[in-house]
Amino acid sequence: MKPAGSTTLHRVLRSIAAVLSLAILFNQSARAATIHQVPAATQTPQAPPPPQQAPVPVQIAAARNIFLVNNGADANFPLTAQDAYNRVYSALQAWGHFQLVTSPDQADLVFQLRDIAPVTGVYGDRTGAYAINSPAFQLAIKDPKTNVTLWTVNSPVQIAGRKAARARWLDIAVTNLVSRVKVLANQPLDETETANLTTYPHYHGTGFAIGLTAILLGAGVATGLIMKHEFDNHVANQNAALCAQNPFFCNLPTP
Repeated sequence: MKPAGSTTLHRVLRSIAAVLSLAILFNQSARAATIHQVPAATQTPQAPPPPQQAPVPVQIAAARNIFLVNNGADANFPLTAQDAYNRVYSALQAWGHFQLVTSPDQADLVFQLRDIAPVTGVYGDRTGAYAINSPAFQLAIKDPKTNVTLWTVNSPVQIAGRKAARARWLDIAVTNLVSRVKVLANQPLDETETANLTTYPHYHGTGFAIGLTAILLGAGVATGLIMKHEFDNHVANQNAALCAQNPFFCNLPTP
């Protein structure tokens, strides 16, 4: 027969062992859950796939005969509609990829040219508010059988400088319009055509710098003259005050 004290001690030890076993089991479960959660928490999110490029209608690359339509020009466009039409017609003819026909019945595609000048900004000063226009050639490519617009091409028309510079930038705008059509027709661009697509004039750069320099110089000269005038007046007032106090000094004979 075991003593009562040893039985009580045995029960206490068994209770402690049970508690320790539960603690160890709980700790192992917690670590396992943490291990499974870490990869999910530290996993780098994947970037979404790039959007799929929409296909160009096959009629554009397959076309050989086109009919160019003059759809007019907006009021603020820097060229007349006829002048813009003549420039684009000549550029397409010089390219030689398409045969320009005189009737839509003979054409595989109809090119409708519109010279647009949408308002893209507004600014104002003390004299009033002014709209900012962004002129561009807009070419709608249509299927003559269904009259469905297959594609629309826009080419900004940059205007800068005097007569020779303006003519150069207009030529670049027309070239860029044809270059965009070449890309749709799966035709290669040369180095000059590729470079022209990202060539833009620097508006008012030199003129603004010269004007700002002239304004600063003029302000400096005007400030100097005003300061000299104020100094002369100050000296004259001091001399007048001294003469009033002691006329003897103001009446001295000149040597």
